[in-house]
Amino acid sequence: MTDWRQRKYREVFEETCHGLELRRRSDPHFTIGRLEGLLRTAYVDEGNDWLGRGAVSDVFQAATIAAYEHVLAEWRAALDTPDPPDP
Repeated sequence: MTDWRQRKYREVFEETCHGLELRRRSDPHFTIGRLEGLLRTAYVDEGNDWLGRGAVSDVFQAATIAAYEHVLAEWRAALDTPDPPDP
């Protein structure tokens, strides 16, 4: 990847992760199932590139999918981790 692509990827990834975490904390209707739905839609959108999106959109799409996967994995891991005992 070129420098501008790496910077844009990192920017989109971090902003998307941050936005998802904020939504997770503030929206009681935002569930793992809804995030999985967003991820499925992003994969479909990624595959619908028969006209060609261009370099910027490709980077945006890849970073968004990576952010969805990252937040989903962290969310699932948090559910699998038992709460620490009370002191």
